[in-house]
Amino acid sequence: MIRRLVSPLLVAGVFASPLAAQPDLQGREGTRFTWSERIPAGQWLRIYGTNGKIDVVEATGDVAELVGEKVLRRGRPEDIAFEIRRASDGITICAIITEEVDCNDDGIRQRGRWRNDNDGRRVNFTVRVPRGVKVAAGSGNGDVRVEGMSAEVHASSGNGEVRVSTSGGPVSASSGNGDVRVGRATGPVKASSGNGRVFVATTRGPVNASSGNGDVDITMDAIADLAEDMEFSSGNGTVTVTVPADFSGELVATTGSGKFYSDFPLTLRGRIDPQRVRATIGRGGRRITISSGNGDVELKKK
Repeated sequence: MIRRLVSPLLVAGVFASPLAAQPDLQGREGTRFTWSERIPAGQWLRIYGTNGKIDVVEATGDVAELVGEKVLRRGRPEDIAFEIRRASDGITICAIITEEVDCNDDGIRQRGRWRNDNDGRRVNFTVRVPRGVKVAAGSGNGDVRVEGMSAEVHASSGNGEVRVSTSGGPVSASSGNGDVRVGRATGPVKASSGNGRVFVATTRGPVNASSGNGDVDITMDAIADLAEDMEFSSGNGTVTVTVPADFSGELVATTGSGKFYSDFPLTLRGRIDPQRVRATIGRGGRRITISSGNGDVELKKK
């Protein structure tokens, strides 16, 4: 199950051309790799690994710092290296645990079939990022935590929990098989899990969130005055959305075998159907869609 989930995360990107420059591989010696460099605000720092957790916090200065800890159940420390890629918009660092992978700005791509001996190699990242630097952190098999960022964040895991808190920009958070939690975000949020719960709490929406098999719980203190619609769904779980008391919009709520609840007065459109509700809230406006294949659907007033 884990191997099937890892592969989709790592397929982003393009195979390197045989004529391309050789990658900058570092850190083969020993079990601990350290790196530091000044990165201007507005640039990206991208960190990707195949196996292992990633912890990212905000730095106190303008220097980014990274520590990669090799954890080996088999193999040698020199079997693992770190590729550093530089582009006009920032820096990408990948943990290379096998020669059959390619590193690019979108992640790590596995060439050929996943080998069993790769499961015995893991790299755990600890990263400090200067204020204003954008962050992308992705693990094929491990938890990802990003905390205290003041800029855009992309966080993902093929098989692990994903947590993002106190973000000052847009957030994209996803897991193939694990819970996703986003807290105290001040920008638009997109959160999803293939097989886990999704929790989002923002000081300012909009939010879009989904789970293939888990509850979805969303709370927005405020919503930016944008025309963007919002959608919340679960294949098999309760979907609860809490919005400001002055919310106005067009509501579409559906459930296959659950119930619908609303704290807001609704002006219904069409026939009354307990499993499918189309209604206007307040003055109307943006559309909010809430659906569950097998669970209750709730719209709450904050």
